[in-house]
Amino acid sequence: MEKGDGQKVKNSSNVGSKVWDFFNSLKLNLTVLLSLAATSIIGTIIEQGKPIEVYTKEYGEKIASYIVTFGFHNMYHTWWFLALLGLLTANIIVCTIDRFPQKWKSTFGGKIEAEPSFIKSLGNNSYFTIQGGNLQDIKARVIDYLKRKRYKIKNSDTDKGASIYAWKGTIGRFGSDVTHVSLILILTGAILGSIFGFRDYVSIIEGETVKTPRTDFKLKLDKFWIDYYDSGAIKQFNSSLTVIEDGKGVLSKQIWVNEPLKYKGVWFYQSNYGLAYDRIKEAQLVLKNKKENKIIGKPFTIKWDEQSKIPDSNFTVRATGFVADFGFDEKMKQIYTRSNEHNNPAIGVEVYDGDKLISRPWLFLNYPEIFAAIPDTDYDLIFMGYKGIYFTGLQMTKDPGTNIVWLGSILMAVGFTLAFFIFYKRVWVRIKRGENGMDIYIGGMINKNKIMFEREFSELVESLKANVEVVK
Repeated sequence: MEKGDGQKVKNSSNVGSKVWDFFNSLKLNLTVLLSLAATSIIGTIIEQGKPIEVYTKEYGEKIASYIVTFGFHNMYHTWWFLALLGLLTANIIVCTIDRFPQKWKSTFGGKIEAEPSFIKSLGNNSYFTIQGGNLQDIKARVIDYLKRKRYKIKNSDTDKGASIYAWKGTIGRFGSDVTHVSLILILTGAILGSIFGFRDYVSIIEGETVKTPRTDFKLKLDKFWIDYYDSGAIKQFNSSLTVIEDGKGVLSKQIWVNEPLKYKGVWFYQSNYGLAYDRIKEAQLVLKNKKENKIIGKPFTIKWDEQSKIPDSNFTVRATGFVADFGFDEKMKQIYTRSNEHNNPAIGVEVYDGDKLISRPWLFLNYPEIFAAIPDTDYDLIFMGYKGIYFTGLQMTKDPGTNIVWLGSILMAVGFTLAFFIFYKRVWVRIKRGENGMDIYIGGMINKNKIMFEREFSELVESLKANVEVVK
């Protein structure tokens, strides 16, 4: 290798080390967490996913432009919010990788033979001498006691004595690592859901088929109905849906609140319902003799967009238009509905004399006879009532990260359980032949709940002192 090549390798190593240290830093972790907290507060204050007109009305034109420019109106899908999540994920991954090998080594590489000086340095320790006694008997008593307490044990013998190393609750030490993995999964799922997932809304009129947004299939509302309690209160509203793909029905299901339909990763939730504002199922009309001011015959029913004969006449009529709350735009010369509520319903019809179209009037339920339905005759049509047609409102959700988030949540619960309820305990015992008998050194440590361990440690010491003569 040439000198220049060695320098390049060194520089590359330095760069890699700096990148690693950057992602491994506590400063990065705190900065990202504070940034996420601050932006989440903003996302809570500013209503998400609304048109710019809503923000203009609420905050003024200038602030509204800033909100849209920086993506605060759709914050959880912005590149910078996803970047913050990505940084936090990378930080957790690097920190976990950096600390895990050392933790693994210290957990499973515990030394059996511990020097008396090390044992005396532990938070829980005891030293005493048993007069006389047999080394193997004392060792057996220690091992038997620790086994009854469900410790795992390693031991060794030397010319000068015996050493015992016991431990339990090992898995509890890795609770934080399981929690870190769960956080990585949750953040990964959130990022995937934000990039590849979506939320949308679709409304379908009974009997119609619509192309669902952001999918390659259609959805048909076969039927909509409402269930009622005996008191008359609404119990449940239901939609019978059929998924249509390549012209064929591939899945049918009845849905209601909290019982969605799922197809190709897209969930359809029953969100709302109502009467359509732009069409009806049928209308009731009656023929009137204007000259005699007398109703002719009985009211008759016409179906939507079907030509029907008007009884007791040579005319036919077809319902072609409907507005729930009639309005007229003088500037645009257009009829529109002021709202979705059925406050001022009006029906647009076509009247034919044989095959000849003779009029296209609007008939008002609340203001009958405001326009002549059949001009140049003695007859008129009165709008008596109608049967509305329901639409169902469906909330569409696709989130490919959902299962990953669920897995992460389960792992987080496992991690918390391991971290807070399973304690990693270690005990070292050194038995040496001394001048006055057997010198016993006992020490132990625990990662949490030290008070509980002090009691357990005292029981171990007292069990060894029982039924023997202790010199000191």
